[in-house]
Amino acid sequence: VSRVADLPLVSGACGAVAAAYTSTKERHPRVRSVCDAAEKGVKTLTTAALSGAQPLLTRLEPQISTANEFACKGLDKLEEKLPILQQPPERV
Repeated sequence: VSRVADLPLVSGACGAVAAAYTSTKERHPRVRSVCDAAEKGVKTLTTAALSGAQPLLTRLEPQISTANEFACKGLDKLEEKLPILQQPPERV
């Protein structure tokens, strides 16, 4: 996941979405209050889910590691075939 997030095209798109979200929240107080409540709920759910899932993740660590290796090999091939993924968004 971190390798995909570090691709210039992906990180640029995420940055643009984050900027639009922040800008919308700043310009519209009602939207801000709804977004703030949603963010708080997501944080609470994420914390609960992570603490509950930790034992399962520990048991599945070998399978997760194998899946990660396959995903990285696939990403290597994708980057090789689509060099545009390494370009900054403004060049695409």
